[in-house]
Amino acid sequence: MLRATEYMAKIAAEHSEIIGRDRRFERLARLVDYDGIAKLRNAHVMVVGLGGVGSWCAEAIVRSGVGTVTLIDFDKVSINNFNRQMPALETTVGVSKARALYDRLKLINRHCQIIIKEEQVDRFDIKRIFDRDVDFVIDAIDQLGNKCALINYCVRNKIKLVTSAGAGGRLDPTQIRVIDLSETRDDSLAKMVRVYLRKRHAFPRKGNFYVPCVVSLEPLRIPVEPAFPDGAPDITPPELAALDPVSKDRRKMIMGTAAFVTRCFGMTCASVAIRTILGEKIPGIKNMPGGFRLPKDPPLPLPEYEGDPL
Repeated sequence: MLRATEYMAKIAAEHSEIIGRDRRFERLARLVDYDGIAKLRNAHVMVVGLGGVGSWCAEAIVRSGVGTVTLIDFDKVSINNFNRQMPALETTVGVSKARALYDRLKLINRHCQIIIKEEQVDRFDIKRIFDRDVDFVIDAIDQLGNKCALINYCVRNKIKLVTSAGAGGRLDPTQIRVIDLSETRDDSLAKMVRVYLRKRHAFPRKGNFYVPCVVSLEPLRIPVEPAFPDGAPDITPPELAALDPVSKDRRKMIMGTAAFVTRCFGMTCASVAIRTILGEKIPGIKNMPGGFRLPKDPPLPLPEYEGDPL
């Protein structure tokens, strides 16, 4: 039997190239083995939406040794991002979120190939962002039509993904769970996504979607409209400023957010991605069966999409 020191020397000899290049991931290798590190280094993960969830998720993916990462977001850093988004700093206001993340993530792992797309996902031409093979997609979009189009494309093309439900209006990160998108409860975004997928993309009305969804079980907290000395609402658009905070039309309301919740949503999405790449099963999520088929997608564009509430 090999002693511990001899065993480590044997492992080092077998994986000298990986250790030499990715010594920064040695502690992760102790958790997933060097074969796992090799799988991650050969993987391509796409993160769509780089806000309060996606930005933290992207960093976790790069810190996990993934070899190729695509970051997609059209937005720029603004002052109201500071409470929850990783790239939001005094020095990055006005900078593209994708570019700000690129600069930071390259300092974490210069060997990672980071591809940025400073654009908004087009639900009518979703395949355009898939200009190369992708092993896993992380959906952190908060716009309903684009979110549904991305999920639909991935399911129909058997691209593995995880989707994030609403992270706003919560304060307790311990209530975050991973469940099938078809089974979420008490989350308005996930509910609207299910309705759209079933009505517009012919998803089954019964049974699983085979899409893991990161969701909170915590009851939603109704937002309070902040008041500033000059009487102006902080970031609420003028047309929404007069909305009653307890209005039934909650979809048009800007939810309160907390960094420790949005970050945990992102970290959970990253965990699902990493474990899937490593070949692990996600508890509670069934694998898509080989015979799973959706009916032909309805033709686009659909006029109903023009009234998206998000």
